[in-house]
Amino acid sequence: MVLSRREQKGINLFSENRVQELSQSKFLVHSESFASVLYEVNWTGKKWTCTCADFNRNQKSCKHIHAVSYYLSVKAFIPALKPDNEAKLSCPRCGSSEKTLHCIRINKSGPVKRYRCKHCKKTYSNRNGFEGMKNQAKIIATAIDLFYKGLSLRKISEHFETLYSTKISYTTIFYWLSKYVELVEKFAPNGPMTTGERLAADETMIKLRGRHLVLWGLLDRETKILVAEHISARRSTEDAVVLLEKGQSKTKPFQGQVSELITDGLNSYAEALKLSKNRTVPLIHIQGPGLTGIKSNNEMERLMGTVKERTKLTKHFNSETGAQLFSKGFRQYYNNCRGHMALGGNTPAQAAGLTDKKLTWIDLISKAQEKYKQSLSRLP
Repeated sequence: MVLSRREQKGINLFSENRVQELSQSKFLVHSESFASVLYEVNWTGKKWTCTCADFNRNQKSCKHIHAVSYYLSVKAFIPALKPDNEAKLSCPRCGSSEKTLHCIRINKSGPVKRYRCKHCKKTYSNRNGFEGMKNQAKIIATAIDLFYKGLSLRKISEHFETLYSTKISYTTIFYWLSKYVELVEKFAPNGPMTTGERLAADETMIKLRGRHLVLWGLLDRETKILVAEHISARRSTEDAVVLLEKGQSKTKPFQGQVSELITDGLNSYAEALKLSKNRTVPLIHIQGPGLTGIKSNNEMERLMGTVKERTKLTKHFNSETGAQLFSKGFRQYYNNCRGHMALGGNTPAQAAGLTDKKLTWIDLISKAQEKYKQSLSRLP
């Protein structure tokens, strides 16, 4: 869903380091208007409560509770970024797992162990797919995760400087996004998906630095997985064809499993279905459904609203290529890292049979890097 005003303010409070942890169930959050005013957020065993007037009046999660939720999500995320068991490390040159500890380097991002291979004498460290980067893997992965959770590049930069005393330019964070989103897109797990009988498609206008672009999306109604996305300058039939054929290449949508496609009243979808290639079974096109009922397009509309709201913070993605990069990364985050309430907290990728667990960005990057190395080894 689209971020509410309370959720957005909670993100701002978290990014400004206004959350203070007293215990696992008790937190103090500084007021947004007056830093000297503190509100107490407590876990009662069933739900979060807050001493602010908003919570007492509405009995709903206030911005202070949302700030604590974001604080806890990041706190839980960082331990998941610990390197793999050192015993599994192997030399990147010869593949031998026999090694000795060579030294411990103290970088700006913290201590990093380097090993020496007993066979070829090469020294190396465990970067989990982050080779050549001076910052630790957890810092890079956390930065990417915070960006897709709703923080701007500058807010992320301020967050690291405040909490970890690590100065990282927002342009460096943008470089990380550019590098690793493309790596994950090319080599992350993207095998055949298990989809339901109904797909939903929608498009929306997004504004980047004064220019309007069209963002297209294709969603599986059963697994909630975002199958494909597309960025274009117009709402043309050709662009609708590109969206449908992207979905066809990643799933089995037009080969017996999917029988319906739900869209709004845009005529480009109907024309695209006539032009779409390799469609082996008839596909029922439900166009312009109502706002309620099993065949409504509400889920896709809400998802597109979420993406549109998020693009307000993407000032550095000021070109069509940049917008495509953002949409690819958002699809990876939405499908692999973000649990869905309708799926019992599982991710859409789990529901679609792509993974057996919720993944972090470091999981995605490590798997992508491993596949990249394997592709290089097969070269003549």
